[in-house]
Amino acid sequence: MSAYAWVVLVPLAGAALVPLFALAGPTARYTFANLVGFATAGLALALVPLTSAGTGVAFRWLPGLADFSVFRDGLSLFLVLIAGCIGALIVLYSVKYMERERDLTRYYSLLILFIGAMVGLALTSNLLILYVFWEVVGLCSYALIGFFYEDPKAARAGLKAFLVTRVGDVGLLVGILTLYFSVEPHTFDLGRLMELAAQGGIPPVALATAAFGFLFGAVGKSAQFPLHVWLPDAMEAPTTISALIHAATMVNAGVYLVARTSPMFAGVPGWLAAVAWVGVVTAFLSATLALVEPDLKRLLAYSTISQLGYMLFSIGVGGVLASQFHLLSHAVFKALLFLCAGAVIHEAGTRNMYEMGGLGRHMRVTAPCFLVGALALSGVPVLNGFWSKDLVLSAAWHQGQYWPLAVAVLTAVLTAAYSLRAYYLVFCGRKGPEVHEAPAVMTGPLVVLAVGAVLSWLLVGPQSRLLEMVGYAPHAISALELIRETGTSPVLALSLGALALGLGIYAWARDPGARVTGASPALALVLGRAYGFDGLYLWVVRGVVRAGRALLRGLEGAVLDAANYAVSALTVAGGRAGRRVQTGDLNRNLVGVALGLVLMLACLFGIFLAFRGRGIWS
Repeated sequence: MSAYAWVVLVPLAGAALVPLFALAGPTARYTFANLVGFATAGLALALVPLTSAGTGVAFRWLPGLADFSVFRDGLSLFLVLIAGCIGALIVLYSVKYMERERDLTRYYSLLILFIGAMVGLALTSNLLILYVFWEVVGLCSYALIGFFYEDPKAARAGLKAFLVTRVGDVGLLVGILTLYFSVEPHTFDLGRLMELAAQGGIPPVALATAAFGFLFGAVGKSAQFPLHVWLPDAMEAPTTISALIHAATMVNAGVYLVARTSPMFAGVPGWLAAVAWVGVVTAFLSATLALVEPDLKRLLAYSTISQLGYMLFSIGVGGVLASQFHLLSHAVFKALLFLCAGAVIHEAGTRNMYEMGGLGRHMRVTAPCFLVGALALSGVPVLNGFWSKDLVLSAAWHQGQYWPLAVAVLTAVLTAAYSLRAYYLVFCGRKGPEVHEAPAVMTGPLVVLAVGAVLSWLLVGPQSRLLEMVGYAPHAISALELIRETGTSPVLALSLGALALGLGIYAWARDPGARVTGASPALALVLGRAYGFDGLYLWVVRGVVRAGRALLRGLEGAVLDAANYAVSALTVAGGRAGRRVQTGDLNRNLVGVALGLVLMLACLFGIFLAFRGRGIWS
């Protein structure tokens, strides 16, 4: 069996076996979970030398319909590495972070299943299997967001994530079925479908329907405008799950899907523009909300939505390499920020940043690691976020997309401001609660990720070469060439200008969000209600429910009740008619029986004569 099969089957089988090892006790449970997590990471790394162009078949399942065929290229490889390696660090971090919680067998089983489903989604080239893994990822996110199901807020958050993402999934399903039925012979193989699209073998209407269906699916899964509302509430999950969703699994799936299918859909009128504008609008709106958010985890959630918007924006302006490079950078620094937040919450016992402050005096490892993550998110040279974000802006500049570029630069200003605001409120300022540094099993992954935030941009060389091999990058670029191109690009002035302005806003007011909203109650109301999207959707849903109930009442009164009354009236009338022959007089009844018997005999005799006349009976 190929390595591509093992990297999927190991975590799936491991998820099923966690309950068995849990019978031996808590130590056996988390030890086995970590073995599976790091085995998956090792198998993901083992795929690196196998990477090439094209597709292959890992194993047969339903021949001709759902073979587990895989993409062997760099676009899949880096997503598998992110899910496997960062997922393993999160499993290790969970040992101490989750030790006081109940139902850890369910937790570890779902955690490993989550990683395995994301690996399968990233690898497969069969759209039917991709959709299965897509839904398994959604199921795991629902179950883990609502892990503390006895808390009504967590239960509602899980249900909200499930319902909102299902809306997008309907679009993806429509797109998949449209592609399947639009070609002869029918196929779910995405590689073959992309070849047919390049040859003009897919009708334009079908291709356009599929293009926007896939985009809608990605908007739901990657929490993009207007289906972004589920991700901030998903912070009711354990922080380890928040890190997994935001850095390694769930939300990356939508960006990957759009990047993977961009060569097929790029020629659809308006599709690239829609991708770019959805991304940049999402990035800006989420950044403004992060600027005023008091909850540390929700601030990081809005930050994730904003950075995912950058990735979609980059794909929309033709920068698939920049998008995937930023996806890699974001995975590292956002995992770092969330795990730092988990260490803070674990010790401080609160998520409200205004109840913290001064924690840097006590958390001598977590504080500098969080600062590294915040600076990488802000785009400070030479951290990974600077190089990838500059590459995103350069893609827009070279394509002449100046209006969305302006919005993206403004978003970069806000990003620097809210990132440093979070660091200041948590680790600086007034003296907060007395805390201790997190245990070594939690701070160890933080140090690894902090180093990654400094050095991961050096992977641009192999990543660009692998993407060039399959046509997703115009040319390969080494780390030295990236430095040279960045230093001579006019976009560098935009990046550094945005960073300087963001730092200036932070210097002007350590909490710029509070300063701005304090000066404008109307703006405070708008941002406090997150632009009213939740209220709008609730109003729409309640309106649909009310209209449905009214329609049901009308249907029940005009049709169902009328039918019931008609049947009842007919039954009563039949009973009254039948009652006339039931006189209660014995003599009349006997006469009726005798006449009925004579009539029946006469009918039988007539039938006999008829058959005899035809020669049937002689």
